[in-house]
Amino acid sequence: MPTWRIYHNPSTFTAAQKAALAADITPLYTGAGLPGFFVHVHFIAVDEDAFFVSGKPQKNYVRINIEHIAIHQVKLEDDVKYSRQRMCRRFDQVLEPHIAARGDIHWEYNVYETPRDLWKVDGLAPPENKTEEMKAWAREGKALAWEKGELHGNV
Repeated sequence: MPTWRIYHNPSTFTAAQKAALAADITPLYTGAGLPGFFVHVHFIAVDEDAFFVSGKPQKNYVRINIEHIAIHQVKLEDDVKYSRQRMCRRFDQVLEPHIAARGDIHWEYNVYETPRDLWKVDGLAPPENKTEEMKAWAREGKALAWEKGELHGNV
């Protein structure tokens, strides 16, 4: 699952702006074959007196934590730097019209890659990406029982 946690001042985004940003984030993953229900975007409002940078309260600041579980960047040493740069460019393209283009917001993000074998959906271990089982999950929009749903790898 990709989970985006977007920390912001309560006045930074309207409900419509939140919905538009979440709608633009989702195709980053559904375009790679993941089910839409895997994509979580959480907007977490933090009051100025509870959001500090350099010891000073912040109003115009957005901090984004992106957690990847379903898909990780390539693990081959020669390709990982390029793959991660390409991923960050895609994130920048999505965030630019919603945050950067406004010009009044300082923002940053980071990406965590959580081990896939520590993840379950509705008690089921998700199928590998691009398999017929994962395509069925995407088509149905929910987790479905499958033969190896209780196992990860060769357990």
